Amino acid sequence: MLVWPTPKPALLTAITVLTEAFGGYAFVSAKLPAHTRPDRFVRVTRVGGHLDNIASDGARILTECYAKDVRQVEAMCNTARTALRNAGGTTVVTTEGSVFVRAFEDEHGPVDYPNPEVLDYERWQVTGTLVVKAN
Repeated sequence: MLVWPTPKPALLTAITVLTEAFGGYAFVSAKLPAHTRPDRFVRVTRVGGHLDNIASDGARILTECYAKDVRQVEAMCNTARTALRNAGGTTVVTTEGSVFVRAFEDEHGPVDYPNPEVLDYERWQVTGTLVVKAN
């Protein structure tokens, strides 16, 4: 009988990769800052995905970059997509253990997509599939 493993935390892995990439430049989280917002921040969410096989979880990751001007937000999107792409073939140490990243693929964006609830910031976003070792 085939026993499927519980997948590793792909969202936490993406947040860890992006937190390291941005350092103190931008706040990175799975939630929008509630009231007092920093000048630059990144929201990372899992918006789907699939278990390709017993060894790989393909997590569809949405990365939303917020900044006060277009130049900053475009640069942030490029930093995010480069960091996720460069994570392929590496082991990322998260607060819940180590996760091997196979690849970041099927990338779409950056897309200028304003948030109607956060009108005083530019928001651009990138989506892609973060493939992590499942077991």
